[in-house]
Amino acid sequence: MSNRWYYTKVFFLRYKSQLILGAAVFVAGFLAAVFLAGGPKVPKTEREFSEAMKTGRHLYETGRYADAFKHLIYPAEHGYADARYLLGEMYYNGLGVEKNAKRAFENFKAAAERSVPAKYMAASMAFRGEAKQMPKGWATARLTQVAYRGCKRAQNDLGIYSLMSGDFEQAYFWLSLAGGRASERAQKALETAASKLTDYQRGLLDVEIKGFVPRK
Repeated sequence: MSNRWYYTKVFFLRYKSQLILGAAVFVAGFLAAVFLAGGPKVPKTEREFSEAMKTGRHLYETGRYADAFKHLIYPAEHGYADARYLLGEMYYNGLGVEKNAKRAFENFKAAAERSVPAKYMAASMAFRGEAKQMPKGWATARLTQVAYRGCKRAQNDLGIYSLMSGDFEQAYFWLSLAGGRASERAQKALETAASKLTDYQRGLLDVEIKGFVPRK
């Protein structure tokens, strides 16, 4: 019996690291299986991707962000711009996942051509320096594009930036379109821009503002 115990100890000491590693791999695999078993079914058909999008959006809107993420990753990878946009918002604000500006920007940029809110967020992040690899010119061009498509947030941002750069006509134009009384800051900015213009300038701009039609 003593010899058997001795060889058992020798075997354990000799292969200790391999045994511990094997046990760790088993536990990790088991936990992963449990996680996957409790997660959503992986979509395969277009209908299933659509259902995953619908479920993910509902979970997002009801504040169940961690569950929403599990559903949205599939339609996002499948090309659903709305899913990409929502994932961007989750990464940007830390909703159900850790905040990650890089991943937020990647998702916003991927959805930008088919989602006005996503294009706005990508441009806004780049303009504020949160996406350092993108130049300000890229950001300004895209802010202008979504502003002309009727995005109030982009119009407000362009109005503020124009005021800061001394372009009072552009500031008045964009802040008026954005509804310059939406916030105290915007209201003061619109009043400042208006005060820098003549009655004639404001009259011409008011006609342009009244006739503004968002681009498609």
